[in-house]
Amino acid sequence: MRAPYRFVSSVSFMLVWLSVWLFVSTGVLVRADDRPPKTDPGVADAVRHVRRDRLEKTVRALAAFPTRHTLSGASGADAAADWLYRELKAVSEANGHRLQVEKDTWTEPAGTRVPEPAVLTNVLAILPGESRPNDVIVVSGHYDSRVTDVMNATAPAPGANDDASGVAVTLELARLMAGRRYPCTIVFAAVTGEEQGLLGANHLAERMVGERKNVVAMFTNDIVGNSRGENGKKESHRLRLFSAGYDPAETTAQTARRRATGTDADTRSRTLARAAADSVRRYLRGFSLTLIFRNDRYGRGGDHTPFLNRGFAACRFTEPNEDWRHQHQDLRTENGIVYGDLPEFVDYGYLAQVARANLAVIADLATAPPVPKRVTLRGDLSPDTTLSWESPVESAFIEILWRKTTAPDWEGSRLCPATVGQAVLPLAKDDYLFAVRAVGRTGARSLPAIPVSGRKPA
Repeated sequence: MRAPYRFVSSVSFMLVWLSVWLFVSTGVLVRADDRPPKTDPGVADAVRHVRRDRLEKTVRALAAFPTRHTLSGASGADAAADWLYRELKAVSEANGHRLQVEKDTWTEPAGTRVPEPAVLTNVLAILPGESRPNDVIVVSGHYDSRVTDVMNATAPAPGANDDASGVAVTLELARLMAGRRYPCTIVFAAVTGEEQGLLGANHLAERMVGERKNVVAMFTNDIVGNSRGENGKKESHRLRLFSAGYDPAETTAQTARRRATGTDADTRSRTLARAAADSVRRYLRGFSLTLIFRNDRYGRGGDHTPFLNRGFAACRFTEPNEDWRHQHQDLRTENGIVYGDLPEFVDYGYLAQVARANLAVIADLATAPPVPKRVTLRGDLSPDTTLSWESPVESAFIEILWRKTTAPDWEGSRLCPATVGQAVLPLAKDDYLFAVRAVGRTGARSLPAIPVSGRKPA
């Protein structure tokens, strides 16, 4: 019986053993000097240029509006939308007008938190993809704010952390990515109506469906600017990433196949979350993503959910320790404690790290080759695992990933040349889960593809 395999390092005996096995199985081995870099130089360069001062300026500018409540009209939300539009137009003009900036306005019908029909506006900046424009990555923050009473559209509601912080990250990414070229289209979205029921995100997700866009990844940044919790605990080295363990768009046949093969934790959103964690590990030192296997915080909801509900991979970034004194509060001081979501309670150094993490994830995915197709795990009774795939023409390498069935994240990996379409691993398919992803010559990694067992997928 083979001992369980655990990836340790490139010089470990077990890796050498696996390398020899792959060489025997495929006839080809990627030499150390032929391997791609762990990080794409263009992505790494963009990450280095995140600026704390610009993030703080954006947060303070948005918090200066008396309120940005969804229903606050001309003096509130509409004025904030105008300011965001001007900021993004300036970014576009500074980068050869490559960003397509627009106000996406619609009439929201009356509902639970909208007493009568209301005209609402999302502010979008779209960076068209060079070679795969229909493949879309969306990053968002919501610019509306609130106080204790979600229907109070007039009380001061600075909304610095919830969610000027997320909008600031989105704008910073637009500034740093607008002058660069990517195969995929990137949508930088400042959406409204989150506090009234995810209205802006729902409208944007529906638009993506109507335009038949292939949203390969969606991330929302909501409450990402505070590193210290109400209990005084400070954690400036990590960011939580929520992902759902269900897929509302899954067909009955897909559900049956997933249950039969045990890929319960490999939904599209979970796969996206693991890829994001890997990007942050490769591009940032001293900062990481904590994978939370839940769609959102307990009993709460965020702007990624409308995308999830339409079958797209979607996740939510949020800070590790929240301080409820500075969320959804009327501005006041009680017993010496200041309540309210004010800009002085935002940790701008931490927010800069959040922006770097976002940039690493989104730019890496946008730069990468497409996902391998027809990834198959041979459903035989062999103690080994045979994987096959079709490599994208844009890929230089294929990376095989594996983890034990009880592990939350990938534990081991191995590179093959893109010309290889099959590999046999000395790992029991009963005990491990697998994925295959494409790697470009410069090191950018695609999303992993989870293999279909027994036959090639349609």
